[in-house]
Amino acid sequence: MSRHKKELLLACAVPVLILLGMCFNPLYTLINGEEITLQTKPVDPSDLFRGDYVTLRYEAEEVPKQLVDEKVLAQLKEGRGNLDVYVLLKEEKGIHSPVMITLDKPKNGVFLKGKLEYIDKDTDGTEFARIQYSLDKYFVEDNTGTDWEKASTKGKILAKVRVHNGYAVLKGITK
Repeated sequence: MSRHKKELLLACAVPVLILLGMCFNPLYTLINGEEITLQTKPVDPSDLFRGDYVTLRYEAEEVPKQLVDEKVLAQLKEGRGNLDVYVLLKEEKGIHSPVMITLDKPKNGVFLKGKLEYIDKDTDGTEFARIQYSLDKYFVEDNTGTDWEKASTKGKILAKVRVHNGYAVLKGITK
């Protein structure tokens, strides 16, 4: 094979390898990750023109401040927002809920990796940490979006999520 053909083959192979690499983590998580269930919170989707989908918000996205590790709070006081954090989860009655937010990757147990955006107060004055997991939209079959929206506004959707090493992939939703 001539040098020109080898260079052309390499030039074509590099983008393909990059695309395959981008697919590896989600596929590996779907195949080998542990399945957990997260409780959703009511949300009213505002965009009706993107097809049938459900906007999801999770109870695990608003974590009571007392579950936030002191190291995380210290980083926030220094003005660092959008911190990469690990949220350790505990299963109770089939639903996984946060028990601790830390900067250090847990050595065992089920956990999600997320971004701590800010700490705020809810309408009752209780402080909570807002965590983003990027699991907020799920596309559903055509002509079923309205039913899912109604269930979502009542907080009656459970999300089935596959988790591996903190990386999460939304597998499905149930009512």
